[in-house]
Amino acid sequence: MENRPSRKPEWRAIDSTSSGVQLRRILVPVDLLDSTLAVLQYAAAFAREYKATITLLHIVEPDGSHARRKISRERLIEEMSEVGEHQIRKLVDVIWGEEIVTDVVVAGGKPYQQIVNEAKETNADMIIMASHGAVGSWGFFRRSTTAKVVRHAPCPVLVVPALERGFVVGATVERNADR
Repeated sequence: MENRPSRKPEWRAIDSTSSGVQLRRILVPVDLLDSTLAVLQYAAAFAREYKATITLLHIVEPDGSHARRKISRERLIEEMSEVGEHQIRKLVDVIWGEEIVTDVVVAGGKPYQQIVNEAKETNADMIIMASHGAVGSWGFFRRSTTAKVVRHAPCPVLVVPALERGFVVGATVERNADR
């Protein structure tokens, strides 16, 4: 048996004009936890390549603290929505500013239902979301949320692992050397 030289895989950029794939709208659910930055990097790379609009969806789910604070559940959702939208807009300004057309939507309810509904309402061509993360507004349930979104979404879903090993730079994928 002869020894063949091993070859490293080559990473090639996809020519978006010849592939037939058109991404006009990308839906990105964000929970403002550790995995948000990685998901936004992937979304930005796709948006730049395909000149797509990104819809950032933040879902607020009251935890019952409205009773302790003596305010209505609706008021708590409103407060959480305002804070979430402000934080997302601030993050977008820092990461890509005016470079990528971005819509911010804040909704209350069950995360997977809101994600699937928003994908349908906006005619999203792709959903990019994290697989799991730390406990947060809905992070604790994210594993099952991701699975439900993948099953019920009206479009392809790109799932970015919370502890992903590669990251997108321009049109190439860079990998850690220790892999």
